[in-house]
Amino acid sequence: MTIVQLYLAIGLPILAVLASLVVSLVQITGIKEDIREIRREAREDILQILSKIDLLTGKVYEMMGQK
Repeated sequence: MTIVQLYLAIGLPILAVLASLVVSLVQITGIKEDIREIRREAREDILQILSKIDLLTGKVYEMMGQK
């Protein structure tokens, strides 16, 4: 086996592994961004629900106070 063949036998698999790691890293970063966006939307929804509950609770207290 010549030196060139040895470098190719070692270098090509290493390049393939590095390329797959970079692709995986890009995918993981994209997934993390999607998860952050979903959490942000869920947090906003929860805050809206809490404000509506507070509004309804206030109306119930008003109605009970009028009787």
